[in-house]
Amino acid sequence: MVIKYFTFEQYHNRTAVGSTKLRAHNLIKNWPEANLYNYGEKADVMIFQKVYCTYDYKYPAHFKGISILDTCDLDWYATPDIYIKETLDAMDAVTASTEGLKDLLQQMTDTPVFHIKDRFDLTEFPKPKVPKGRLKSVAWFGYQQNAELLKFAIISLEKRGIKLTVISNEDPTAYKWANEPREYEPKYTYVKFRQETLYEELQKHDAVILPKGYRPQDVYKSENKTIIANLCGLPVVTNADELDAIMDAKDRTVTNIDELRVEYDCTKSVTEMKKIINEIIRNKA
Repeated sequence: MVIKYFTFEQYHNRTAVGSTKLRAHNLIKNWPEANLYNYGEKADVMIFQKVYCTYDYKYPAHFKGISILDTCDLDWYATPDIYIKETLDAMDAVTASTEGLKDLLQQMTDTPVFHIKDRFDLTEFPKPKVPKGRLKSVAWFGYQQNAELLKFAIISLEKRGIKLTVISNEDPTAYKWANEPREYEPKYTYVKFRQETLYEELQKHDAVILPKGYRPQDVYKSENKTIIANLCGLPVVTNADELDAIMDAKDRTVTNIDELRVEYDCTKSVTEMKKIINEIIRNKA
């Protein structure tokens, strides 16, 4: 059986897209039958990773084999030229990164929707960091447009004298949200996001700060950043109370890393995707 992934990266001619790595590349590395799609190739199964029908692009609806839409956020929500329902209805199955997103999509279509978590190639992770001393610095990572989630967190960090490093595609100059921006700026560092150095950069810090989102799309985001931090040995805080609770090294130990390595191994996603494909084949027969 020939299984091809047509990815968000390919469709938009981009590189180093986090969702494509988590939901396509990691699986392909552990799935001999699966590979990236090249234009014009024939396939028995096409997995469209955040590739949708639009007003002038209908391939997902016209593919004659088994078709699966794999999605992990609401990138289609505010994009009028994405025909999300047409895409959903044309699929044999849909996979989503969270239970909430699965439930939302299932309300829109009769196509079965399944939950497959964002998972990781565990061989890429360094040895977990062992916490030492008092907490002095935290990191945040993500796309620049999401850095607005730091607006209120900056004030808490400023008050406690804690340094912040932002790892992102562009510098959001987050220190500007401090009560005294000029005084806090020396405690602020921007690092260009590079997938190959992300874990190393995170481990330079004592914790990862991930404030909870207040936007509609934040409800459906996966926990992948929290899991990345924890697998690196770093605790995650979402508010000032949680920050205060882990100021000492003894309170920063991530105790469930072994369980996370079992649940978030990308080979488990391969097994789940194979099960969905086999179920589609049985139903078609």
